[in-house]
Amino acid sequence: METLMTYIIGIGAIVVMMLAWVWVQSRWRETFSENISDEDVLAERRSCGNCGCVKVCKKEK
Repeated sequence: METLMTYIIGIGAIVVMMLAWVWVQSRWRETFSENISDEDVLAERRSCGNCGCVKVCKKEK
């Protein structure tokens, strides 16, 4: 019975983390809606540094 609880807790934790990630993505989409062109709303912010700009950076690659 203890093994079954371990599996249930593990699966539940994964589901909770996935739901939390969906929530983060939806909040990010609302905040930066004018700058998003990709379904993965965090994809375009990968190369951002700490430059202080509030829009999508136009850094040269």
